[in-house]
Amino acid sequence: MTNDEKILQFQPVIIQDDMMFGTVMSDPEYCKPFLETILGVRIRKIVYPETQKTISLSTIAKSIRLDVYVEDDEHTVYDVEMQTGKNRNLPKRSRYYSGMIDLNLLVKGEDYRLLKKSLVIFICTFDPFGCDEYIYRCEACYQLSDGSYRSLGDEAWKIFVNTKGHKGNVSDKFKNLMNYILNGETEDGFTRTLEEKVSLINSNDEWKVSYMTWAMKLADERQEGHEEGRLELARKTAFNMLRDGEPIAKIAKFLELPEDTVQSWAEEAGLLT
Repeated sequence: MTNDEKILQFQPVIIQDDMMFGTVMSDPEYCKPFLETILGVRIRKIVYPETQKTISLSTIAKSIRLDVYVEDDEHTVYDVEMQTGKNRNLPKRSRYYSGMIDLNLLVKGEDYRLLKKSLVIFICTFDPFGCDEYIYRCEACYQLSDGSYRSLGDEAWKIFVNTKGHKGNVSDKFKNLMNYILNGETEDGFTRTLEEKVSLINSNDEWKVSYMTWAMKLADERQEGHEEGRLELARKTAFNMLRDGEPIAKIAKFLELPEDTVQSWAEEAGLLT
């Protein structure tokens, strides 16, 4: 597909889109007030924002690509992720992200005291825990014999923001931001500024080409992942059928696969009769 064709096929996206969100937040002018609004704190300065950072520590470990990865002047590291799908196993996903960030921050041999405070923030267009809270703040704790809990103090926070929430002490600016993310409505200066930025990005031909290229690559990766998953399921089914004594020809026909493929699986598993 040519660049001109990509531009013609492009459809404007909203801030919920991963690439749009990462592009907008790559500018401290938008990232800083966004974090301040979410967290209810003042941040003096955002230091070297880094968008769509990929962390891969080994060839066998699962790599992660972060939507927005920034650090403030107090050396707190923020990973901000837009989440629009409910079936993402967010608690364990946040655990993995937090651990990978720590491993990326600490050079081999450095003291653990040098680990920076980290916040993994998921902006959810759904209620991740079903309690109608605006914000779920999670930190590691230890339990005492009386059943009470104390903070572990590891400074690794996971924050889940619920754009559909109604409970909790949050500012009107926060509520306006949630409404904008969820419904695209602009009710104050900041949300209007965000929408203007989104519109500007959507009208940029170079960005349109980048977006369509990224979207096509992502679709290919998902297709490859789907095919890998299908083959793995077929492989397990073939193993079970082989153990039950079913002939290779019958298994191949049932799975709609070449007999050579089933034959190689059987040889690999030592299940040839």
